[in-house]
Amino acid sequence: GAVTVQPGDSLWSIASAHLGRPTDARVSAEWPRWYEANRAVIGEDPDLLHPGQVLLAPATTADAS
Repeated sequence: GAVTVQPGDSLWSIASAHLGRPTDARVSAEWPRWYEANRAVIGEDPDLLHPGQVLLAPATTADAS
């Protein structure tokens, strides 16, 4: 699905919200996938999101349980 960035959002918080049971290790592995899937929207700095940007969830992997 699509996620519209809200004030205060980060890739970490977005990835965490989309994991069924987030742990630091799982979020640490997941947020770079969100960045790669949305690099064209986000730009070169993954720490700089702008409210209103629409991000798409990365493709699901077999081990993303």
